[in-house]
Amino acid sequence: MQGKVAIVTGGSGAIGQAVVRLLLDEGATVVVAGRSALVRVEDRLSFVETDVTNEESVRSLVERVAADQGTVHALFNVAGGFKYGPAVDELAMTDWDSLLDLNLKSAFLCMKHVLPVMKEQRYGRIVSVAARSGLKGDAMVAPYAVSKGGVILLTQTVAEESKAYGVTANAVLPSIVDTAANRASMPDADFGAWVAPADLAEVMVFLASDRARAVTGAAVPVYNRA
Repeated sequence: MQGKVAIVTGGSGAIGQAVVRLLLDEGATVVVAGRSALVRVEDRLSFVETDVTNEESVRSLVERVAADQGTVHALFNVAGGFKYGPAVDELAMTDWDSLLDLNLKSAFLCMKHVLPVMKEQRYGRIVSVAARSGLKGDAMVAPYAVSKGGVILLTQTVAEESKAYGVTANAVLPSIVDTAANRASMPDADFGAWVAPADLAEVMVFLASDRARAVTGAAVPVYNRA
């Protein structure tokens, strides 16, 4: 990733921080987009306050990065959320809308506005965080499963639409990620079976590298033993 410019949404979360650190280690310039500023801004790392569910905010983000850095080589759609329950017949519209917006609408808006830059330069890498739940409807997680399934289909669509421009789009499908929040909610689980954020980041950064130039439209399982 030496010399590449990457946007990472949700870069202050557990997965996002791992992606940011690996990108920096591999020589990229990283712009974190989100609502919460990073504690530390350093060389080749900056923060742009962004509401990834708002089109004007996302448009402004991409325009600013393209102006400041000259281009955008890679987009990492990491921003997202999870909520367990209730069942479909008890779901409030606010519960439905919030996860669809945070998980799917955000990915759509970021892809929509970064693609013209990537197509014009005939190079780009888009990597999105979907989930194993996006492959199968499980009880009590309807908005989450639907939104992550949408990310998979959106990724495949973008891959088809942009492959002639040298742009690839891929998604990773983690099972349970080893985060502080997940440990708190499932204290008796086998944490060692979960996916370490650093391991997920390795796959994501690989998909954004030139080593993965022949891979597009993939939904890559990253399950560990969970």
